Amino acid sequence: MRPAVIEFARDVAAAFPVHDPLVEVGARAAAGQEAEADLRAIFGASQHIGCDLQPGTGVDRIEDVHQMSFADESVGTVICLETLEHVADPLRAVAEMHRILRPGGVLAISSLMFFPIHEHPWDYWRFTPEGFELLLRPFESSLVVAQGWDLMPEGVFGVGVKGAVTLTPDLLPRTRRIAESWGVGQRVDLGPMRMSVRELWRFTLGETRAALRDRVRSG
Repeated sequence: MRPAVIEFARDVAAAFPVHDPLVEVGARAAAGQEAEADLRAIFGASQHIGCDLQPGTGVDRIEDVHQMSFADESVGTVICLETLEHVADPLRAVAEMHRILRPGGVLAISSLMFFPIHEHPWDYWRFTPEGFELLLRPFESSLVVAQGWDLMPEGVFGVGVKGAVTLTPDLLPRTRRIAESWGVGQRVDLGPMRMSVRELWRFTLGETRAALRDRVRSG
């Protein structure tokens, strides 16, 4: 799980009451990410229910997010981080999360736009900030923050509250700070990619050496 996602989780846990039970959608840790994907210590819920379509580390219940077995308005908090790109119907999935949340409940979601295909086991979608606003439309209050190049964000983060509250980026200081500092000190601007001059030289030299080796091998 990306460091920015962990910081977003910390922001949400600090800014909003974490009501039990907390349901984590997409809780199965990818291979090699078992330690950093564990969000239980961050949220500190006394009843943290990890749900996924497949069994694995972090999964307490097998659930299809398109049709969850939880009763209407029976859940206090829902988190769904770095998962919606793997869901066949994200609109239906978020509507289902809204259904199971009690009034006043909080949903936290994150996903990607500028990122390689990563099948766990499927990878269907990439999201714009406007796309996240559409996903969160069932909620009376919502907030979306993007990190990265304006026209191709790396990551998108959203909070929905099932009730009328005021949500501003100041509630997510770590997430906002990362968004505002993205690209600082990276002078080489290739749109969604930013790098320092040193990194550009290292990349250029590496590619030049590789081209020369290929030329020597081909005679």
